[in-house]
Amino acid sequence: MSDHDVDDIAFLTGSPNESGFMVNKRAMYEPGAVMVCSQKRACCVVTMGFIAIIAVALIVAFTKPATNGEVFPWTDVRLPFHVKPLDYHLKLHPNLTTKHVAGTLIIKLTAIEETTAIIIHGRDINVTSYSLHNKYGKPIDIRRFLVYPPHQQLYLELSEMLRRGSNYTLNLTFETSLREGLDGFYLSSYKDGDGNKRYIATTHFEPTSARAAFPCFDEPHMKARFHMSIVREPRHFTLFNMPLKSSAPTNESDLVLDTFQESVEMSTYLVAFVVCDFAKVSNMTEHKVNVSVYAPLTMISQANYSLRVSSYILDYYDKFFGVPYPLPKQDLIAIPDFGAGAMENWGLITYRETALMFDPVHTSSRAQQRVAVVIAHELAHQWFGNLVTMSWWSDLWLNEGFASFMENIGAGIAEPGWAMEEQFIVEKIHPALALDALMASHPISTSVTDPAQIESIFDTISYKKGASIINMLESFIGRELLQEGLRIYLDNNRYSNAATDDLWSALTEVTQKHNTMLDIKGIMDTWTLQAGFPLISVSVQDGHVMASQARFLVCEENVTDPNEPHNATLGYKWQVPLTYITNNSPDSSTMHWMNLTDIEFDLEKDVTWIKFNPGQRGFYRVNYDPEGWDALIHVLHTNHTTLSAADRASLIDDVFTLVKAGTINASVALELSRYLVAETNYIPWHTAFQHLFQWVSLSFNYPAHTLMLEYIHTLILPQYNRIGWNDTGTHLERLLRSEMLSAAVQCGNTEAIQEAQRMFQDWRNNNQSIPPNIRSVVYDTGVRYGSKDDWEHCWQVYNTSTVPSEKGLMLQAMAQTRDPWLVQQYLEYTLDHSKIRPQDVMTVLKEVSKNPGGRLPAWRMVRQHWTEISELFGHGSFTMGAIIKAVTSPFTSSFELGEVENFFRDVEVGPGERALAQALETIRLHIQWHEHNQEDVTHWLHKQLSKETKAEETFPSEVE
Repeated sequence: MSDHDVDDIAFLTGSPNESGFMVNKRAMYEPGAVMVCSQKRACCVVTMGFIAIIAVALIVAFTKPATNGEVFPWTDVRLPFHVKPLDYHLKLHPNLTTKHVAGTLIIKLTAIEETTAIIIHGRDINVTSYSLHNKYGKPIDIRRFLVYPPHQQLYLELSEMLRRGSNYTLNLTFETSLREGLDGFYLSSYKDGDGNKRYIATTHFEPTSARAAFPCFDEPHMKARFHMSIVREPRHFTLFNMPLKSSAPTNESDLVLDTFQESVEMSTYLVAFVVCDFAKVSNMTEHKVNVSVYAPLTMISQANYSLRVSSYILDYYDKFFGVPYPLPKQDLIAIPDFGAGAMENWGLITYRETALMFDPVHTSSRAQQRVAVVIAHELAHQWFGNLVTMSWWSDLWLNEGFASFMENIGAGIAEPGWAMEEQFIVEKIHPALALDALMASHPISTSVTDPAQIESIFDTISYKKGASIINMLESFIGRELLQEGLRIYLDNNRYSNAATDDLWSALTEVTQKHNTMLDIKGIMDTWTLQAGFPLISVSVQDGHVMASQARFLVCEENVTDPNEPHNATLGYKWQVPLTYITNNSPDSSTMHWMNLTDIEFDLEKDVTWIKFNPGQRGFYRVNYDPEGWDALIHVLHTNHTTLSAADRASLIDDVFTLVKAGTINASVALELSRYLVAETNYIPWHTAFQHLFQWVSLSFNYPAHTLMLEYIHTLILPQYNRIGWNDTGTHLERLLRSEMLSAAVQCGNTEAIQEAQRMFQDWRNNNQSIPPNIRSVVYDTGVRYGSKDDWEHCWQVYNTSTVPSEKGLMLQAMAQTRDPWLVQQYLEYTLDHSKIRPQDVMTVLKEVSKNPGGRLPAWRMVRQHWTEISELFGHGSFTMGAIIKAVTSPFTSSFELGEVENFFRDVEVGPGERALAQALETIRLHIQWHEHNQEDVTHWLHKQLSKETKAEETFPSEVE
């Protein structure tokens, strides 16, 4: 602080500097002064002054100046429902060279209420002319046209009142630009077979970016029909939600006007159009829907699998939902630059290339499964989201939760051998439980208003928790009643909007019809309207079971009452379908309802073990008393197949999470994990690897780090020797092999490392093909233990491959390097869009952050270039939030927590605010894990590994 600063403070605060204004001010209240007033009057004057200042501040704060400086009359971020669009006639002329877009728009409206204003959405659009006519064609004068960018709104003040029930026509001409980002109407590019760069124009509007392409009523309940026309060059063709109606030359030379059939009523976020020169493959479904897959010519050979799967699933959904798919065609198109995995635009689904392309020679089983699952997800949206749309984004889960639930069913129908119902546990339930145990979670149905808040709920809660509670609902009403209820819901609300209660009403109608007297709304409201889930704590004494419920929070710092256990902070209660199996009935479950209460009941006297939540259908965790854990651990150690693979996975997930929360001792989880030496199923192993290697990461730079790797190696060795390097077996066996070989390399298995290096060098030097499911571990190991030349070779493959899954593996492999210079170079490439596409920036940052030598450079990179990164992704919170989580997830110390807090304290994160809160809570959780578990884990590992060393010395042949 400078001397001048000190003087200024003395002047402003009246500190002991007795000269100047403060002395004179005091003199005003003393007798004999030139100015004299009473203390009461002075207080009144000061009070009035403060009131005036506050009034001015409020006026400034709540006055919304438009771009021309006038006051913007509408203050709400939501549009008024004074008028409703009936249909849009939209004509666009995008120039892919200059990026200029010229547009004309006619919107037919009906007045819902009397009004003298029309407010619509528009973002970064220059409206050049506007007019309004009544149904007789008589013009209505528009007195003022105002633009308010903060709310992305346009205001048209009218000279006369719009009459309720009357129709009007709004005419607009406008211009905008093809955007550089990944939302709105934007430019993308790819390289053809000769290496030439080719451009396409495409759209991504969900949730609030249709307004960046054309002025519109950009809220989901404002459904309308769309008439689309696009001007293009002859070398291109265009796609829209509906089939092409006609193509004709324009008055301008060498240009063509494509006009499309009228759409069905739909929300603006589902509108899509593409200008491209792709190739396609097509098929007609059993129900006479024309299905086409579009991709660059160099990739079209990889589209056949998507065509087959999408045609099959579309026919299946027609039967499952009992409501026919309403459009004549369904296009699927691979977009070179695409922020999300896919987007369910009605009749024109856009995909990231890796989510649509499959090459049987190059693509792994994991990548193939992703293609099938994403296709099944987006096709389910054609009913859940498109045919019936949530009334407002607060009920986003009605779209995403149901599509996430159906994706496993759809993919399972297309690929029956994939065990998709079992995989639902590890792909949906476990990730949802992990996030929902944070205080920074949110209810499934949650209030949102502005675009940033809306973006922030496109997350694990809306998708995977939504799917999980539907899965739980199905578990107690059955697939048939669920299906019947969904059909009523879809039929009642087709081409319209619905809220969560509409779904509960349809399901209640079905359950009452079948004399199943369940209060569906009462039950499900406890799961949709409050955040989190219960931990069911169970104790058994002489066959008497006592089960209590309390909200489970994994981080101690969330305790608000020191007298309460940390997992009971909020006192939330749920309607819990508590199910269990015992040694007497291992294949038949029993259910008791916990109706917002705890519960007690009796078992048979000869029960030796009890497992709650069989199949993990319920969205809750279970903690047993010590005897209960001991009994289940004994079952696993003696004959683990007594319990299903799903139950073994759920026990692993519960026990490791309870350790993380400090609820039970780490030794319980480690003792349970010893059974894994005999485990051969993918589902439990996938769950175990998630937790075991997280402990490895948390123990970095501690003695437990190498001890954990050594212990994991003892667990995997029998399976590593059994499973081998031949890429054979069932789908699940191939998935397991990929993860098992990767684990062997991470644990330092010399044979595995050498074999991976040998295969890498044969691939690099002799062009020897690597089996698809082994490529990931071979590429990663080759780079991690390789040279700069090995890294450069992968970079070359990344830039020349036409197989999206292969390019994805290269991005992952290059992040494994231990060369600090290469790490830094790779990170800097993310700032150059000609090197790393914007859609892949998050992948690079995430993979580099997993590398112990890359976590600090990645964090430094994000801090230094935050402005550039945030400008690149703009409104896409799912990306910004993911980046925040990716670069901070490895942090485990108070110092790192402080760095993250300090950096983001003065940084605008917009829609990434919730992700930031979750990231900070996760770091605190990691610190907590160290405090609770580091010593216990180290002690247990020392003891266990010394036992195994003695056993190896005593029985060497048996250990081998």
